[in-house]
Amino acid sequence: MVSLSTFELKTVPRRFGCSAKLTNNRFLMGLAIVIVLAWRFPGVAKKDGVIHSEWSIKWGAVIVIFLISGLSLRTRILAKTIMRVRLHFMIQVISLVIIPFTVYGVAVFFAAVKLPINHMLLLGLVIAGCTPTTVSSNVVMTKNAKGNEASALMNAALGNVLGIFVSPAMMTVFEKDTRISPSTSAHGSLDYVDVLKNLGLTILAPLVVGQIIQWLFPRQVAAVKEKCRLGDINSIALLALVWSVFSDAIASNSFAAVGAVDIVAVVIINAVFYTSFSMFCLLCSRLPLPRRVKTPEWVKNLRYSREDTVAVMYCGATKTVAMGVPLVSVLYQDAPAGIVGVLTTPLLLYHIEQLILGNIELHLLKAWVTRGEKKHEKEALIHADEEHGIGLHEIDGYDEHQQSESNIHPSTIAPPPVAISSEQH
Repeated sequence: MVSLSTFELKTVPRRFGCSAKLTNNRFLMGLAIVIVLAWRFPGVAKKDGVIHSEWSIKWGAVIVIFLISGLSLRTRILAKTIMRVRLHFMIQVISLVIIPFTVYGVAVFFAAVKLPINHMLLLGLVIAGCTPTTVSSNVVMTKNAKGNEASALMNAALGNVLGIFVSPAMMTVFEKDTRISPSTSAHGSLDYVDVLKNLGLTILAPLVVGQIIQWLFPRQVAAVKEKCRLGDINSIALLALVWSVFSDAIASNSFAAVGAVDIVAVVIINAVFYTSFSMFCLLCSRLPLPRRVKTPEWVKNLRYSREDTVAVMYCGATKTVAMGVPLVSVLYQDAPAGIVGVLTTPLLLYHIEQLILGNIELHLLKAWVTRGEKKHEKEALIHADEEHGIGLHEIDGYDEHQQSESNIHPSTIAPPPVAISSEQH
C-alpha cells in the first residue's frame, strides 16, 4: 500500500501537470476573451444591447451564482454562520470603514505632493474605496479556493445592504474636500427601496429557493453536484458579468477622457491597494504568534481558521462594480458630461485587477487550505494512534497481571490429564 501511494504521488503530477496549469489559467484566459469582446463589440452586451444584458446577465448571472450557493450550502451551516457576529463585524469594518479612510488619506497625500495625475481620478479612487464588497466574485473565488463559502455569502449580502446607506454618506463627505474634488459635488439622490428590492430578488430569493430545492430533493441535488461542475458554472456567470460591465463602460466612452499615463498610474495604485488590503485581512484573521513564547489561549482564540481567512480576504479587499457604477451615476447625475466616466474609471480598473490578482491568489490560498487539512488529518491520526497505543498497553498489563496471579496460585490450574488417569488406574 505504501509503495502504491508513493507511486501515485510521484506519477500523477507528472502526467497531469500541464493539464492542471491549463485548468488554473482558464479563468484568466476567459477574462481576456470577454474584455476583447467588450472592446470590439460593446453593443452586444451593453445595457439595451443585442442580448439586453440588464436582464439576461445582470439579473440572470447573479441569480445563477446565488442559486448554486443555495444548492451547495447546508442549511445548518448557513444558520450557524449567521450567528458569527465577530467575524461579520470585522469584515464590514475593514470593507466599509478602514479601507475608505485609508484610500482617502492616500488620495489627500497624493494631492498634497502634487502627483501628476488627474484630480478627478483621485476622487474616483476614493469613491472606489467607499463601495461595498462584490456581490458575486468573492463568493465564487472563496468557494474555488476551498474557503468558507457560507461566510463569504453572508458578508456579500450584508455588505451590500449596509453599503446602500454607508457608501453614499462617505462619498458625500469625502467629495467636499477641495484638495481632491475642486469642482464637482454630488446632487443626485439614491432610491434605497429600489436597491433593496433588487438585492432581495437577485441574492436572497435564489438563495432561499436553492435551500428549499436541496431540502425537498436531497438525492437529486447531490447527484447534480456530483455530475455537474458547479464551480465552472459560477466562473462562467462571473465572466458574463465582467463582459457586461466593460461593454457598458466602453459604449459610454468611460476611458476616453483619461490619458494613458493616468490609467497606468491608477493600475499601479489599485494593484498596491488590493495586495495591501489582502495582506491586512490576512494579518487580522491570522494574528502572528511567536512560536518560542507561550501564548495565552484567549489570544489563540482570536485567530480564525484558514477557511474563514480566505473569506475575510476576498470579502474585505474586493469592491463592487454592480453597485458602484450605478451609485456614481445617480449621485453625480447633474455633473458635467464625461465626469461620471472619469470617476468610475478607477473602480472599473480595480474590478478587473481584483479578478486577476484574486485568481492568482486563489491557487495559493487553495494550496494553503489543503495543507491545513492534511495537517489536521495527520494530527488526528497521531492522536488516534496514541489512544490506541495506550489501550494496548493497558490490555497487555492486564494480561501480565493475570498471568502472575496464575503463577502465584498454581492450585487454581486444572491438573494434567496424566494425573487423572493414574488415579483411575
